[in-house]
Amino acid sequence: MKNKILTAYNAIIAGLLSILGFAPSCDSRVEYGTPAAKFIVNGNVKSSETEQPVGNIRVSMLNDTSYTGSDGTYQVVDNWGFPADQVYHIKFQDIDGAANGEFSDLDTVVEFKDPEFTGGDGDWYAGETNKEFDVKLTPKK
Repeated sequence: MKNKILTAYNAIIAGLLSILGFAPSCDSRVEYGTPAAKFIVNGNVKSSETEQPVGNIRVSMLNDTSYTGSDGTYQVVDNWGFPADQVYHIKFQDIDGAANGEFSDLDTVVEFKDPEFTGGDGDWYAGETNKEFDVKLTPKK
């Protein structure tokens, strides 16, 4: 008798919970996190006077730092940006002294307006986008 009462109570409780929306769903996939995308900025650093590439310039953006090669090229990446319009502050610093000429530091901004992403997974990862950003540094006098 006790078992029949408990079974009836369980059925009533299960029915009420399903009416209230606590029934198991058909979609068992659970996702946690936030949408993310990779933002890549690359380009060339040249002297504003000679138009020659400048090597060994430190380029910093958020948590990424790179150095220009002898050909003046660089690339910095934000692997976990939010997939929407973004503004990045980038700093260019001459760290090698007079080795290849002395240049003034440059703080600038790179904007991604209406970025188009490629390679997303259709879920939280939107993919990556890149922007070419060339810079001319002024030699120190």
